[in-house]
Amino acid sequence: MKLGGIIGKLAKIKGIGYIATALLAGIVLLLTAGDKDGAASPSADPVAEYVAQQEARLCDMGRRLCGVECTVVVHISGGYTYSYAGDQSLRTVYNADGSVAEKEISLSHRTVNTKEGTALVALKQSTPFIKGVAVVCTGASAADAESLKQLIMALYSLKEDAVFVTN
Repeated sequence: MKLGGIIGKLAKIKGIGYIATALLAGIVLLLTAGDKDGAASPSADPVAEYVAQQEARLCDMGRRLCGVECTVVVHISGGYTYSYAGDQSLRTVYNADGSVAEKEISLSHRTVNTKEGTALVALKQSTPFIKGVAVVCTGASAADAESLKQLIMALYSLKEDAVFVTN
């Protein structure tokens, strides 16, 4: 079939102009999307990035200890937690007999001025809690696998049943 025949049949379809326009717009968006400098955009999920970092770290440890390539899966619970600076005050009202009538606790967070407005003063950032780790080191000796398991247990303060290492 000739190209002219195909175009002729497509032209008879109602709304083909809209379909072609949408397709062209999609292609243009795909080609122009992304960072203007050509750099990769940062991860939108910091927890997933943390898990990937820990898995890469453990893969490297397994490779060094066992001398073979390892595959690691890290299981976490929760996400990042933050502690912020603040002032806490306690106001106590006593009865005539000396007993406590009411207590009122108030908390106010400390803020700093930034270019974008105000921000809370973070004191501490805690990483997600690692619940378990599974590692497969194909070809490693049983002794090396056990050594890696003990190392992971010590590194993340995990119990023996939360770490699985196999060869």
